[in-house]
Amino acid sequence: MKNILSIISICTLSFLSAQTGINTDKPKATLDITAKKEVLTIDGLLPPRLTLAELTMKGNHLYGMEQDGIILYITNTSGGDKLSQREYIESKGLYIFDAEAANGEGRWMCLFCYGTL
Repeated sequence: MKNILSIISICTLSFLSAQTGINTDKPKATLDITAKKEVLTIDGLLPPRLTLAELTMKGNHLYGMEQDGIILYITNTSGGDKLSQREYIESKGLYIFDAEAANGEGRWMCLFCYGTL
């Protein structure tokens, strides 16, 4: 009985793929999101959205080396502070976390921001 279960498990696992597709049966990358072509469908990708105040409440040690490259959209900079990791958050926009910046403390850096130099 164990041999039969082992063979079934191996056969099942061989059909699994490490790639995930949304709106596609044949993903071409680790995550492949294919737009729907319908006229009334809104297509796009929404990254996680936080205000500077919400990001400030998370502190300076939640994001580290394991979050290197993570992307957030800052919606509002009127609250919170610009200390430590948040030093370069000047306006709303897309930010990426560079875990190696500032001697390994990490910094949020602008990918595409509004109203910055």
